Amino acid sequence: MSAASDVMDWLFKRRRRITDFKPEELRREEKRLEIRENQLVAQQEKLDREKEDIFQQGAKNKSVVRRRMYARRFNDLMGRIRIMDRELARVSKELMTLSRIRALVERTKSPKTVTGILNKLTDSNLDELQALLEDDKIGEEFYLQKLDMLLGVANDPAYDATEIGSEGMEVLKTWEAMDEGEMEFDEGLKAAETGKIERPRGEGRKEKAAKEEDEGEEEAT
Repeated sequence: MSAASDVMDWLFKRRRRITDFKPEELRREEKRLEIRENQLVAQQEKLDREKEDIFQQGAKNKSVVRRRMYARRFNDLMGRIRIMDRELARVSKELMTLSRIRALVERTKSPKTVTGILNKLTDSNLDELQALLEDDKIGEEFYLQKLDMLLGVANDPAYDATEIGSEGMEVLKTWEAMDEGEMEFDEGLKAAETGKIERPRGEGRKEKAAKEEDEGEEEAT
C-alpha cells in the first residue's frame, strides 16, 4: 500500500467487515507502516546532513561558478526533502488510523459496539478522511482530532496510551515540560525514564528568564 486511498480501501471499502479483522492482522499492517516511517526518517536525516554540507561548502567557497553549482544541488535536495516530508506526514496519519481502529477492536468487548461506531461512518466521512490523509498541509494533531470525533473516541486518553504506550505518554509530557523551560535535558531524560516529572514550584525557568530580561531592559532605559 503506497497511497492513502489504499489504506482506506483496505479498512473500509472491502466486503469484509471491520469486526472480521483480527488485532494481529491490523498490527502487522501497522508494523509495515512503522518500517516505512523509519525508512523515511533515516532518508530525511541523510538528506539533512547533505544539505548542511552543501551549504557549508558554498559558504566557504568564494568562486561564483562553484557557488552556483552548490546552489543547484541545494535546490534539488530541498525539493527531495519536501517530497519526503509529504510522504512521511501521510504515513504517520495512516498509522494513526490503523492504531485507532485496532484499539477499538481490542478494547470493545462487544463486536456489535464496534460495528455500530464504524457503521456511522458515511461515504462522505470516508472521503473527508481520505482528503485529510492526502493533504500534507493538514497536521497530525488536527487529523487525529477529526479521526477521533468520527470514531466516537474523542477526549479518551486511553486511546493515546494504546497508540504509543504509557512510557511514550510520559516522554511526551516531559518534552512539553522542557519546551516550557521547566527542566534541562538530563532532568528530562531522567523524568522520562522514571515516569516522574517534578515541576518546579512557583515560576518556571522560562518565565523567570523572561522576567529577568524585562528587568534588565528597564534598568537599561
